[in-house]
Amino acid sequence: MGEVSGTSFTLGTAFRPETVDEDSVHAMVSVLDAQDAAPSIERLRAWALAAGDVRRGDTCLDVGSGTGTMTRRLARLAGPDARVLGIEPNGMLRRVAEERAESHGVEVEFCQGLATELPLPDESVDVVWCERVLQHVPDAQAAVIEIARVLRPGGRALLLDSDHASRVESDIDPAVDRAMLDAFMSQIANPMAARHLPRQAITAGLHVDPDVGSSALVYPQHILMGSPLSQLAAEQAVADGTLTPAQAEEALRGQAAAAEAGWAFSAITVFGFVCRKD
Repeated sequence: MGEVSGTSFTLGTAFRPETVDEDSVHAMVSVLDAQDAAPSIERLRAWALAAGDVRRGDTCLDVGSGTGTMTRRLARLAGPDARVLGIEPNGMLRRVAEERAESHGVEVEFCQGLATELPLPDESVDVVWCERVLQHVPDAQAAVIEIARVLRPGGRALLLDSDHASRVESDIDPAVDRAMLDAFMSQIANPMAARHLPRQAITAGLHVDPDVGSSALVYPQHILMGSPLSQLAAEQAVADGTLTPAQAEEALRGQAAAAEAGWAFSAITVFGFVCRKD
């Protein structure tokens, strides 16, 4: 069922520190690049950066920096004299980030680290960026406490994350769609990350701005013609016994046909929170 079958890339291994085989890394980079190109993600990022007031000279930390897209952007905003650090536990993604930073001529640092164990001293950072990372962290509260720890007084944590229960799909039978969504969420450590962030930030001693950003990440038609995430969700539902192979194949064919016709719609809501430290 599809082109990623037989590789080690699964929903359970996606965006994990230990997932470093070539096929999986290519799949992760492809997903991140597609999301980077989404206009809705750009709108939410621009809102968060403006609300967070990233300033020249700010020390900035990108937690779970992936391919380094936002690390480079923070560096451009903070200026050449600022320290900008990307923390990424996956060594292969970190290598991609380093290569891209060099090719763009942007001076940033990347190092190994976990969101729950940031390798920085207390009150040493002005701005923390953490985008769609906490959904992959089993103990997101511990990660937010770590983010609060490294923030200086007056510092801002810009926390953007998804709520996978908000996902909507067209052209898939609703019962089949629900089975695929349940299978998908069962493989994600913290699938409804966004809805818990206000509580977690306040528990960590941060103040949450009342203006919450949100944007629907709408997947383009060419992605949906052979969506690896839909395929993995379908395969997991079959493995769980909630769908038959025939039902899974029909769902994927229906989505691909709708995408080829130009009317497929698949979206998930991403929320943005600006959290401040006194």
